[in-house]
Parts: sequence; structure tokens; C-alpha cells
Amino acid sequence: MYELHQANAARWRQANYLVQVMIVLMNHARLIGFLRKEHGNPAKGIPLFKQQSEGWEPWPDDIRAEFEATATPRARLVYELCIGTGQRIGDVLSIRWSHLQNGAYDCTQGKTDKELWIPLTDRLKAYLATVEKTGLTVVTDTSGRPVRYRTVAEEMRKVKGKMEHPEASKYVTHGLRKNATIELYRAGCDDEMVKAVTGHSGVEMLKKYGGKVRQRELATRAQEARNKMEQNRSGT
Repeated sequence: MYELHQANAARWRQANYLVQVMIVLMNHARLIGFLRKEHGNPAKGIPLFKQQSEGWEPWPDDIRAEFEATATPRARLVYELCIGTGQRIGDVLSIRWSHLQNGAYDCTQGKTDKELWIPLTDRLKAYLATVEKTGLTVVTDTSGRPVRYRTVAEEMRKVKGKMEHPEASKYVTHGLRKNATIELYRAGCDDEMVKAVTGHSGVEMLKKYGGKVRQRELATRAQEARNKMEQNRSGT
């Protein structure tokens, strides 16, 4: 397993995913008796590759503006849900109207199994008020049934492919989660407040999503605190 992981080093996400899948498979093999418990899990303990960048890029303002102007209704709905809730696309496609009560989104994240209660932004509430309820989920196909990720991903790609901006196709839907994180930091939220919305499990992941914006906002607040301290000292 270690050799297979190393052989895919150039595609670190795939390499790490292979290890994670094998850990699950080996645990199952032990449960059904294919492996002896005393032998342990041969895939467990293999060090995963670290992410080599800050992840998906947030969408620039000019690309966001053009997308909003040209998107199909369903693509625009997905976009607004991603921005407004800060959730992963898989969770966004699972949102049911019943999850949206009293101006908030009550959910359990699919990837982390974390329970979240997130007040909707005014912008998202206003947009959802224009959306017709045709099924149990907010995002549906033409028959009102839940829509698959591949269908939405392809629709988003087609919209960006028709846009005039030469780099539109570079930005993926998951990058909108980073946009939401950055907006929270720019609004003055601290790490715990951001995590309460996005569901990120730790500060290290927030650093990848917030990037320089997070550092600048924290530094600004820190220096403002120093200025106030100096003003108070001068006034005594």
C-alpha cells in the first residue's frame, strides 16, 4: 500500500484517497474474518501527503458578476446556496426545504457528520423567496427530483464555458466555499465564528481557506487594539 501511495505522489489527492479507502476496506476485512485482528490494519499509519497549495481559488469579483448575469436558473441557485451557506457542493445539493426553518439552515454535514445551525444571509433569503418549490430538495431536476452532482457540475462548466472572461473555466464550484470564508473574515468574524458557519474542523484548514485575508484581518484588529491602548495611556 505504501508503494502505491508513493507511486501516485504527483496526484496527492488521489494518493491520499487510495490510502483512506484501503483503511476502510481493511477494517471491513477484519470484521468479516478475512484478516486476523492481531495483524492490525496494513493501510493504517501511512503518512498522507500534505496539500501543496492553498486549495481551490476563490472566484474574483469580475467572474462572479458575469456568472450571476449569465447563469441558468439552477446554476445561479447552486451558486447562491454555496455563497450563502459556505457549505460543500454535496451538502448544498442535499438541502431540503424542510431544512430551512425560521430563517436558518439546520443540517448535518455529509463529510464530517457535524451538526450545524446556520442563519441565512439576507441575500440568500431574498433569493430563495424567488425560487419555486418543485420538490423536497431546493435544487431539483425538471421533474422536481433531487439532482446529481455530475449533472450540476456539467451545467456549471457549460455556463463558465460561455462566459467572455478568458479564465472563467479555471474557477470551480468548491472555490465558492472559500469565497464565503473570506467574506466572513472581512466582516470581522474570528476563527470560531467562521467555523460555526462553514463547519471547518480546525484553524489549519481555515488558514488554507482564509489565506492572506485572514492574516490581514487579524493583524488589523490586533493593531487597532494597540492603538486604543496607546490612546488610553496618553489620556491618563
